[in-house]
Amino acid sequence: MKHKIFYNKKLGLIIIISLLMVSIWISSLMIPIYGGSDSYTIEVKARRFAYEPDRIIVNQGDRITFKVTTLDITHGFYIDGYDVDLLVEPGKESVVTIVADKPGKFKIRCSVTCGYMHPFMVGELVVVENGINIVFVLSILIALLTALVSMYYVWKRW
Repeated sequence: MKHKIFYNKKLGLIIIISLLMVSIWISSLMIPIYGGSDSYTIEVKARRFAYEPDRIIVNQGDRITFKVTTLDITHGFYIDGYDVDLLVEPGKESVVTIVADKPGKFKIRCSVTCGYMHPFMVGELVVVENGINIVFVLSILIALLTALVSMYYVWKRW
């Protein structure tokens, strides 16, 4: 009987900690990476078959300058929904500036065939609408609620 109670406590604690970690992870995805000013320079590195960073989050209205370089062969840098299509050659830096005026998620794609995994060379530009991001606020509240529930659970069980 003692072994079963210990197992249930251990399992419950593992579940609560897992929920807390998932909540924190979800909320961290919604935090703008670049914030505080209206103008940013973002260095993007293209390589077979990925962009680094692969996800860029900015606020609506921000002026973004992309400095794109390649670590291996010639790639393209195309942003859906924006008039951006750069040729990125080895040893050269390609630069473009945009105003992130449309909220939403926009795919960043390689526009130059670069190998067998070329169709999967995709990044993402997320333009967050100005104002309070309700998904971010809700995910923080879920993380806090999960932390409170886990503290209550531990307090009552031990």
